[in-house]
Amino acid sequence: MKDRVITAVKKMKKEQWIVCGLAGLLLLVVALPVKKADPKTDAKNENGEQPDQNEMAAGSDIRMEYEQQLTQALSKVQGVGSVQVVITMESTGRKIVEKDSPTDMESTTQKDGEGLENDSQSTSSQETTVFEETDDGSQIPYVASETYPEIRGVLVIAEGGDDPVLVQQIQEAVMALFHVEAHKIKVLKMK
Repeated sequence: MKDRVITAVKKMKKEQWIVCGLAGLLLLVVALPVKKADPKTDAKNENGEQPDQNEMAAGSDIRMEYEQQLTQALSKVQGVGSVQVVITMESTGRKIVEKDSPTDMESTTQKDGEGLENDSQSTSSQETTVFEETDDGSQIPYVASETYPEIRGVLVIAEGGDDPVLVQQIQEAVMALFHVEAHKIKVLKMK
């Protein structure tokens, strides 16, 4: 048996050696241990950058503020009774930082020996972040605009959640306040 393996290995062509090497490499890669992903570090924003803890906390604060506002408003509506609101967000929102983009243009004109002119232009630009100074002397990026997180869905649990007229009014109120489509709003009866 040993002799058969040795003769088979000796008769292998270059392409067969490459295939065996690649198969071995594939087995090695498959056998490597894989680190479990941490959901906190896997969260990425639209730019592929990792959101910092302040952004995530700000998104959570906005969500809780929305929930409180809607709870307070709906609890004052006749027939709703006790109410609980859950809102899910699509993202954490975004802050757009002001950038300074100066552009330098340089143009040159050359004359050759025959009197012909040759014009050339070059443009260069460099983008830098604009900073503002805080009271304590530190610098933070100047935020030009901020977008709030998009609402993914709204769940309203109310004592009056079994009345179809009231359910319709709650859905219309949520749609008016948060610009959320009707299919993203669910109203349930509280037990």
